[in-house]
Amino acid sequence: MTVSEGKNRFMTKSIAVAGKGGTGKTTLAALIILELVRQGQAPVLAIDADPDANLGTLLGVEPHASIGDLREDIRKEMNNLPAGMSKASYFEAGLHQVIEEANGFDLITMGKSEGPGCYCSLNHLIRKFSENLTPSYRWMVLDNEAGLEHISRRTTSNIDALIVVVTDNPISFNTAKTIASLTANLANKIGKHYVVTNMVRPERKAEIQSRLAELPMEYLCDIPLDPQMEEIIYRGEPLSALPDDSVARVCVSSIVERIGAQDGSTT
Repeated sequence: MTVSEGKNRFMTKSIAVAGKGGTGKTTLAALIILELVRQGQAPVLAIDADPDANLGTLLGVEPHASIGDLREDIRKEMNNLPAGMSKASYFEAGLHQVIEEANGFDLITMGKSEGPGCYCSLNHLIRKFSENLTPSYRWMVLDNEAGLEHISRRTTSNIDALIVVVTDNPISFNTAKTIASLTANLANKIGKHYVVTNMVRPERKAEIQSRLAELPMEYLCDIPLDPQMEEIIYRGEPLSALPDDSVARVCVSSIVERIGAQDGSTT
């Protein structure tokens, strides 16, 4: 679907996935998007807010431009806009161009972080566009960076469910604690807080379980190593090639059920 074609208006629910780089958060975000589509919860808006911007690759959709690119272009051309066109109109036209259409979902890539200078007015336009855009989708899934920049800067909508991914790497737990601290300062921007473990070695599971008690988040499950998924990623294929009965997809299906996404809620 495209924004212009979106005739239905939904009470959009949103999921954000965050964690230290290398924990598998982007893979989880991609699998959640595909699971929602598989369960008939389309249309889904996928937002890649990680500077590494790998979500599109895992979904089989390569973005042609990002909001970061558009923001820089407009900042440079602020005084050279077409006659009779406001900055807001010019920016909104550009935002429509960065939406990549796919089967059951659309993808927006946020791109690079802000450079020097003031972006307050442009961020306001991004937020307004986001508020107008999201009701065209049943779900929004956000692949976030550890610093939650786009949530804390209020350039994305409120989040119903935040899922933090950790591994048996102690640094990933430090990142999770930092995220917990950041979310505590975001007032009502985030609803439910969850944590999942990813590919924890069997001999470390007991210790990891004790560490999870230190996090103010509801534990969902451990995502085991999936050789099928590793092979698909190695071959450069999208995760949609992963069979529905694969270990990873079955686990993600249980995550979606636990957070209530099967019935369109997050409670």
